[in-house]
Amino acid sequence: MCISTNIRIKIVLLMANFESAMVVKRKLWIEFGTDKSGLIRTKDTFERFCKTDTVEDRERSGRPSKIIEEKIEQVSEVLKINRNRVFGPL
Repeated sequence: MCISTNIRIKIVLLMANFESAMVVKRKLWIEFGTDKSGLIRTKDTFERFCKTDTVEDRERSGRPSKIIEEKIEQVSEVLKINRNRVFGPL
């Protein structure tokens, strides 16, 4: 599950107040209503922040995506034209 940047920042701030990962998890549960971050992810997020000074994801290695803006626009146009055939009548 991907954790939003806002939740990651909240994790770092709560953990910086010397709160345990379990307390942070409970506070997130209360604030956001669902289990947005597991106990392990909470610790990992804080440890990554301590090492890298950022809550953002690291760059991923591997082959770059072949999806380009032009292709996205082409697909959008086709979906607009054929909306009823693809999604059915509204």
